[in-house]
Amino acid sequence: MNTQLVKSYLTLVRSPNLFTLPSNIFAGYFSVHTHNSIDIDTVVLLILVSASLYAAGVIFNDVADRKIDHKERHNRPIPSGKITLRNAVILGLLLIVISTVLGYFISATTFIVVVLLIVLIFLYDFVLKNSFFGPVVMGSTRVLNVVLGASTNLSFTEEENDYRIFLVCFSEFIYISGISVLSKYETIKIQLFRIGRLNAILFVSPLIIGAYAAVTGLFNDYTWIYLFIFGSFILSILRVISSAKSAMTNSILQKIIGLLITGVIIHDAIYIGGSLNSWYAGISIFVLLVPTMLMGKKFYVT
Repeated sequence: MNTQLVKSYLTLVRSPNLFTLPSNIFAGYFSVHTHNSIDIDTVVLLILVSASLYAAGVIFNDVADRKIDHKERHNRPIPSGKITLRNAVILGLLLIVISTVLGYFISATTFIVVVLLIVLIFLYDFVLKNSFFGPVVMGSTRVLNVVLGASTNLSFTEEENDYRIFLVCFSEFIYISGISVLSKYETIKIQLFRIGRLNAILFVSPLIIGAYAAVTGLFNDYTWIYLFIFGSFILSILRVISSAKSAMTNSILQKIIGLLITGVIIHDAIYIGGSLNSWYAGISIFVLLVPTMLMGKKFYVT
């Protein structure tokens, strides 16, 4: 396999975004593992399942969009012919099989979450992506990714743990739905774009949810450290957008979306850091920002 082909496959699976998935897994895992112990083998398998499902999802997304991409983004792997449609489908199906098998052996709950994720992936890619429900389904897939991280310790009998994971999922849903709403404008043939109040509210709302989680004691006081970091990140982006002398062009919008996707890691740190007993332990999740940002310079993320 030559270097160019490897690059094409890394482009196809949105390789920078793969590094935003472990933070989802850790956010879910530590939200229900309040004793802070960690089963490394299980977590690694959960991350592999998550990465396999995400890669399969974006592959089938490009399969579904191949005719549109041939007109609007003809340099992408499938329309450009760098990767054949047949090979893309085979790889996508193989990743689906791998994630299903791994999910089955991890736990019954994990297997159920994997099946639900597969259903949502195909619904989004082939049915609902361009509908009103597109952002809802996209947000739901990330929610299930968080639940995937918690799946080995979901008992539904500990009300506090159930409420903790609910808050994490609700916050994740709003944030990802906001990104999905913005991404709808990415390929529209318009010259200018302005972010609306609804979009701004969707990105600020996780701050309110995180603050509530800290005030009520569901997450510890370290939550405030990560809320400050995430809040600074979001408000700086909104400030740049609102202070622009002219509206955003589509190219600038794509960069904003890329930053917001990277921000998933910063968002998840609120609940990872807020679940651990040392303030600096949660900081380690920011290591994922390095490969995400470096690879984001070479490969597209949307």
